[in-house]
Amino acid sequence: MRLTEQTRYALHVLAFCAEHEPDLVKVAEISFATGITEQNIFKLIKELTKAGFIETTRGPHGGVRLAVSATAIRVGQVIRAIEPRFRACGPVELILSDQPVSPIERKLDQVIGRGIGAFLATVDAISIACLAAERPSRQRTLRSRLQPAALKDFERVCEPKLDRL
Repeated sequence: MRLTEQTRYALHVLAFCAEHEPDLVKVAEISFATGITEQNIFKLIKELTKAGFIETTRGPHGGVRLAVSATAIRVGQVIRAIEPRFRACGPVELILSDQPVSPIERKLDQVIGRGIGAFLATVDAISIACLAAERPSRQRTLRSRLQPAALKDFERVCEPKLDRL
């Protein structure tokens, strides 16, 4: 199963915003740090804003930032927002058809659905905060910003999940 480059880019953009949370970041900064073109980032910003992951501020001091906490955004949510094929399983025409579905087609939809469900359950376990913490240069910065109680939660939730990947 492959994800499109747009999904990977969206995850990079969100991770970059998480590293700089709660500050506004400029598209040029994201582009420079990630190697993604500004044009691609502008397209993604529209989709990520519509999905409620980021918010934008216009003007010379504007930029983008996470609309919700990085711990609240799950990788699976981002995949579902960017990849339409993960929103429903099976061909829509077949599901909505009045014609009887063959037992093989029904079983195939079930098997593929279970596989996609397992994949999404795995990526739903990882938050954008966990992705952002994996960048070595920023990991110490993120940890230093967390209060002691939040740091314990971060270590309890993120680190075991990253070890399993």
